[in-house]
Amino acid sequence: MKNILTVALLLSGSVTLAQTGKLRTMTGAEATKMLPKITDSKYYDREGHVIDSAKARQMIKSFDYETWGAIPAGQTEYKNVLVKVNHAQQDKKDAGFRLFSRPKNPKLWDGATLDLTPIAKHTDVSKLDGKAIVLLFWNGAPGYKYMYDNINEIVSNYIAGNKFEVFAITHLDYESAKNNQKNNPIMNAYHIVDAGDITDFYDTEHKALIVVTNAQHQITYAAQNAPEMLPRTLNKLLKGL
Repeated sequence: MKNILTVALLLSGSVTLAQTGKLRTMTGAEATKMLPKITDSKYYDREGHVIDSAKARQMIKSFDYETWGAIPAGQTEYKNVLVKVNHAQQDKKDAGFRLFSRPKNPKLWDGATLDLTPIAKHTDVSKLDGKAIVLLFWNGAPGYKYMYDNINEIVSNYIAGNKFEVFAITHLDYESAKNNQKNNPIMNAYHIVDAGDITDFYDTEHKALIVVTNAQHQITYAAQNAPEMLPRTLNKLLKGL
């Protein structure tokens, strides 16, 4: 569907434009201004049929469908259209971005066994035997709120299985961390604050960063500043434990 493709390109982060014989990159803010205004809160399929809102939300949460602004068949205005995800195409795109978003320190690269030495100074790591681990390094920047909201929801879907533990780690002092978490909480996690020794050990540079391991503590995913691919990847990893 051509209209969906157009909006998808605008949402891809940046667009190259021709300007006075030269090329420049459109910023995300400029691209957002070009998006169609959708006033209809209902969800539609490609053929223009309305989808029950509760069912639509479940379809989106499954990560098998995504929402695009498009003109469905028989309509004249842009609507929220649910489109089935091409997982093969998505995985190919994510593979390239995964390398781009890889943490600086090889200790946190895919395939490495997570070194728990600094974490052992803050908690009893014996409780992690046979469990997968999710490390969430956070820095308090307000722009990441929606990313952690997604993480909270995904973790809550699988935490009851007792197959993994989540650690939220920050270099911020106790008071700063407490005040931040009042408005932007990370749920279902053991919080380790004032943990500059941990962030220095892993060379996180105090960036927002996530690390996921399997039950043998081998890293299966590690990325910094990757809000687009993070929710679906985390969902896939935790679902597969």
